[in-house]
Amino acid sequence: MTTTHTATAERFSIGEKLLIAVAVYFVVLKLAFSLFAFPLADEAYYWLWGQHPALSYFDHPPLQGWIQGAVHAVFGRSPFALRLPALVAFAGIVAVLLATARRIGGYAWRPLFLKSLVVYLASPVFGGFFGSVAFNDYLLVALMMGSGWFFLCYFADVEAKGTGRLQALFLAAALLGLAGLSKYNAVFMGLGVAAMVLLRPRLRPLLVGWPIYAAAALTIGLQAPVLLWNWQHDFASFGFHTGARFREQFHGFDAGSMKAFVVDTLSMVSWFIVPATVSLFLRNPRDPFLATGRVLAMATFAFSTATFLYVASFSWVVWWWNIAAFALLFPFLGRTIGPLMLTLHTLFGLVVCTVLVASMTVMPVTLLVGRGPLMEAETEYGWNEIAAAMREEQARYGAGFLGANRYQSASKLAFELDDPEIAELSARRDGFDDWWDAAARYGEDAIILVDGEEDVETWAIRFSSTEFLREVRIERFGYALFTYEIYLGRGFRPLPAGASE
Repeated sequence: MTTTHTATAERFSIGEKLLIAVAVYFVVLKLAFSLFAFPLADEAYYWLWGQHPALSYFDHPPLQGWIQGAVHAVFGRSPFALRLPALVAFAGIVAVLLATARRIGGYAWRPLFLKSLVVYLASPVFGGFFGSVAFNDYLLVALMMGSGWFFLCYFADVEAKGTGRLQALFLAAALLGLAGLSKYNAVFMGLGVAAMVLLRPRLRPLLVGWPIYAAAALTIGLQAPVLLWNWQHDFASFGFHTGARFREQFHGFDAGSMKAFVVDTLSMVSWFIVPATVSLFLRNPRDPFLATGRVLAMATFAFSTATFLYVASFSWVVWWWNIAAFALLFPFLGRTIGPLMLTLHTLFGLVVCTVLVASMTVMPVTLLVGRGPLMEAETEYGWNEIAAAMREEQARYGAGFLGANRYQSASKLAFELDDPEIAELSARRDGFDDWWDAAARYGEDAIILVDGEEDVETWAIRFSSTEFLREVRIERFGYALFTYEIYLGRGFRPLPAGASE
């Protein structure tokens, strides 16, 4: 008689219990942020997308907007409803980490899963904080990881048996297509898949069969809304992301700027996963699943990182733009990270994520040590006061509409007031230009919120006269956070034809 011995029948070790405790803490942080933090500017902006359904949007592809519109229709308006899709996506990521650990860990799958989960959660740009924020990135990461799992299941079978399940291939292609509907960065994974088929000798025979091309057609076909929107709008979004958003053009590599990009990226992803990542890339495992996973993760990392290193050599690049480079690493890092680096990575994540969540839900805690707020935390507070002041001034002067000088403040004001028709009156081209009808407001008076961060003049040229009304000073526990100004604009005039509106 044979006795089956599995990891699930064993008692949890002390190390596993510690990993579970850490994972639970990070999940509590995610829930606290989801419930109590006012929407960050781009979260509120994407919520506005959902109030203005479209084939696509100027800034990004449309899936986030479609989801926000559906969630709002079912659950209404609240920070938790706004971030509910990010929590659902996190559950999907946990499922991928678990499935991968079971596939490659054998009897030792449980500690491998817990390590992979904690490595993911402790990376601030992924699990512990940024993965909780309802930006497009949580969708991109979850869909890339899901797509990667099914691609690897298919390619591993092809390498081992000469054929794979078409269901897995087409699920992978569909999820990659949805990732492309979330953010353009999904193209780097598509390039990674193509590179893997070309680089792996046992996968090259796929190039003479129809399934791989049908899968590619499915992925590309799902981009039809984005392609159609860009065709209707003179390829405005494609033009923005391939050139218009960058300050300059390439004139030679700037090593200092490239170094700053690397430092910023690793400071939020975590320096302590670098050895595990290098180890993953250098190993050459025999197992087909691990072997194809290594190549796909490495190729996606290389395409994304090389692109943004190039851009960083002549223009400003923010660290999360390279998020696609790391998404496919996490299912495997639990296998390659050592105890010391896991401990340091976890401690780093605990500190950074706790500070960030506390700064967004209680107060910007860095003020306590004399440093400035992190990640726009100073603008997270006081929106009930701001909204009340704006409505009061609108009633006093009988103004026709409310607006702001930047999309960030306009979006937050719109969310607080549950008013999708708030105006944004900057020189910047953004989604407001597509859904706000400036011509219909000709001659009206308006109450304008000015935050003083960037463009404080463009809004004023749209009115025949302006008048300062009052300041709204936001404080938290006696600490001054931000001061907003409220103006009355009389006689609204749209910008001349050809100018951004």
